[in-house]
Amino acid sequence: MLRRVLMFCENESEETRYQVVREVCGLFSERISPDMSTTALANERNRILEKITKDSNPMKRLKEESMDAALELYPRLEERLGGLDEGERFRTALRMALAGNIIEFGARDHQVNLDRLEEEIMEIVEGKPEIDDSDEIYGRVKKAGRILYVTDNAGELVLDKIFINELRNYADVTVAPLSRPVQDDASVEDVKRVGIDGDILPRGDFIGVWFERTPEEFQKAWKDADLIIAKGMACYETLVDRTDILKGKVALLMKAKCRPVADDIGVPVGATVVKLL
Repeated sequence: MLRRVLMFCENESEETRYQVVREVCGLFSERISPDMSTTALANERNRILEKITKDSNPMKRLKEESMDAALELYPRLEERLGGLDEGERFRTALRMALAGNIIEFGARDHQVNLDRLEEEIMEIVEGKPEIDDSDEIYGRVKKAGRILYVTDNAGELVLDKIFINELRNYADVTVAPLSRPVQDDASVEDVKRVGIDGDILPRGDFIGVWFERTPEEFQKAWKDADLIIAKGMACYETLVDRTDILKGKVALLMKAKCRPVADDIGVPVGATVVKLL
């Protein structure tokens, strides 16, 4: 948590960095408890950073670099879907979206190498997730009328685009990014930048899904959806205990990039997960 905020303000003056560290450590000393989720704590940490630095998008450069790197790969990745039968095409597009979840900056046990991005993506596409409910998800998609797609990091949107286009062969898809930049997560602006069009529904400015803090329109879309695709660890952390809203219709796609999340879901650090919640 502290390492990531230091990364967010690495270009600020030394005094500004010290001020950020002092206030964030004060937050940690007052608020860390077994009842405080890391996503909620990160939300408060990010507010402190914005207040001090007056910068609401500190990862803009990294986000743009990662989106540009992924956009370069897009034609080749899309080409790989050609000639596949319907079921294999769906599973490959799903694994591409899953592979995109590697594009995250600041996680302690995970590093992004944009120079090897295509190789790392294809390792996941050609491999098998540690937990793999892909077949059941495919069955649900074929019966779905409405799908809600909850995004994670900005860099992986290009891979999401491939999967979203595939999902739209089966159902209406609404894409739900953040309403504004937060960390390296995807915002409405980022979604438009990579060329994802159609129904775009902002879900607020809280990473993951803090359901009570999402707009009423998003809550309605969630309840009306036949299936929800949720990307990343923040979605897992904010949703795993919410059986009242999961109702077995949330398909989680993520790479377990830290030990607490990996231990909780029961996989090794670095494993990929495709799981119905």
